[in-house]
Amino acid sequence: MHPHCVFYTKSSEGAPYADGTKDADKADDGVAPGATYTYVWPVPDRAGPVHGETSSALWMYHSHIDETRDVNAGLIGPLIITGRGEAKPDGSPKDVDREIIVLFSEMDENTSLYYDENVKSYAQDLAKIPKNVNFSDPYYLSNLKECINGYLFGNGPIMRMRKGERVRWYILGSTNFEIHAPHWHGNTVVTMHMRTDVISLMPMGMTIADMVPDNPGIWLFHCHVAPHLDAGMIARYEVDE
Repeated sequence: MHPHCVFYTKSSEGAPYADGTKDADKADDGVAPGATYTYVWPVPDRAGPVHGETSSALWMYHSHIDETRDVNAGLIGPLIITGRGEAKPDGSPKDVDREIIVLFSEMDENTSLYYDENVKSYAQDLAKIPKNVNFSDPYYLSNLKECINGYLFGNGPIMRMRKGERVRWYILGSTNFEIHAPHWHGNTVVTMHMRTDVISLMPMGMTIADMVPDNPGIWLFHCHVAPHLDAGMIARYEVDE
């Protein structure tokens, strides 16, 4: 398990490569099924928000054994660090009422660790499944799933909040060849000292946007890249009166 931005030594990097280490410093490179390993990640000031940023910072962690296959099987997640003196007892930032985490990801099921299992479980005719296809093949393209938190076409849980709440959105990108443009209908956010309703998200991007919703209703939240929208990169959020 490899983290971004927090401090780590070679014994807690979580990435196997020719780095000149051995013995105890290699145990973190991969944890076998049924085994355990404790990663130690100190959190220095450089891992938190700097002056002029929000009261919390967003990073991520992911598997690095076979990064392509691992991440496309879902082994990726957020790290949220609240600034010194800015936290409630539970660690969340004092100036925020609600936190929402959203992963925009083009999940490449062709490379997922679950590919063989899914083919056996769901393919109606195994003989018709192409072998060794590449990115230009229509079958390959059909297995690129444009997801928001793993859901397509608005089928995920509705993200809920109340009018006037201070809502912090933590928006993450994934590792594939993808660029996203998250867009909120009905309300606006402030990010990087700018008010907007669309942000840019690059591969492995990590962005924070603050919202104080003033417009009740169920609203669309989607990627504004047209092929991603057409392929189902759609979610909904609800603002209660």
